[in-house]
Amino acid sequence: MQTIKRRIGIFMHQFDGGGAERMTVILANALYEAGHEVTFIVRSGKGESRYLLRTEIPVIDMDIAERSKLEKNIRNIRSLAGVLKGQEYDVLFCVTAEMSQVAAIAAFLCRKRIPLVEVLHNTLSMETHSFQKIREKAIPLLDRQFDRVIAVSQGVREDYLRVSNASGQKVVTVCNPVIYPQIYQMAREDTGHPWLVKERKWHTLVLSGRLSYQKNHMFMLRVLSRLCRDEDYRLILLGIGELEEELKKACAGLGIRDSVDFYGYTKNPYSFYADADAVVLCSRYEGLPTVLIEALACGARIVSVDCRSGPDEILAHGKYGILVEPGKEELFAQAVRESLREKPDKDALRRRAQDFSLERSADGYLRIVEELVNGEKI
Repeated sequence: MQTIKRRIGIFMHQFDGGGAERMTVILANALYEAGHEVTFIVRSGKGESRYLLRTEIPVIDMDIAERSKLEKNIRNIRSLAGVLKGQEYDVLFCVTAEMSQVAAIAAFLCRKRIPLVEVLHNTLSMETHSFQKIREKAIPLLDRQFDRVIAVSQGVREDYLRVSNASGQKVVTVCNPVIYPQIYQMAREDTGHPWLVKERKWHTLVLSGRLSYQKNHMFMLRVLSRLCRDEDYRLILLGIGELEEELKKACAGLGIRDSVDFYGYTKNPYSFYADADAVVLCSRYEGLPTVLIEALACGARIVSVDCRSGPDEILAHGKYGILVEPGKEELFAQAVRESLREKPDKDALRRRAQDFSLERSADGYLRIVEELVNGEKI
């Protein structure tokens, strides 16, 4: 049966190296390879994940400079409205709550009927933004503009329903397209990192994520200082962000400066996960933390805080990794020690990771596209 080519627009801020951006690019590639016409619309065409995008997929770069939040959002709305007037899409996917709100206003201003789908990657009630009170009050109003809302986890879906008063039928869960075949090949590559040599006399932990408030690296630094009292532990931080200097100062204050490597961004985190003694996550909140699924695919031990939302769903209430109550540093340290005593069942972990495959996610998105093209209402 021949695929009917659909015109799919994807609107997001830029090609950052974070999970939401990487997952969106991977999904876009899959939709293009399935025979659809895919176009990105971005505030800025820059970012670490741009290299992943197929060169055949066009990018409309609105090239909006970094200025005050208010001015940037106004220009974002005006520019997007102009783009939408001149383009034809069967559906527009709007990635993250902030960009979805921009798209909802822009679509209203351009007075053109375009099916809008909000894609939520985080627990909305936990996020903080400029003009927070205004945004919170606007959520139920702007929700009327969206034909569907995609939540990347059941926890994100339930949270959105609470804050938006949206119809339960309109809000659907489609997990991120985390697992694709190249991951397994990349996981076998050598990191070249001296702390991940095969024969080592220390324990190496890996924490991946933007150096930001949400990811709560300070918690892990304090945990590491506890672990280092008894044994030699090392922590590799994958990612960049605005808190790097603050975190480096904290390392010095905790006496663990030589035990933490601020490695930065890497195109291949999978080999780090595969070679680590354990992969850790300590975020204040999440949506569906990609790193945990990738770590499962690499057969890694996992220790994670049980934050909202995602870790509990991914790890199946602790079946595939250890979950720790948020804020409990000593319990987290004990969980790390406990995890190292057990040999992980790598086959079981990899099977679990397949529940978050690219194929399943792409099918979920295309099902929504067809519903909207065929005029199915909620």
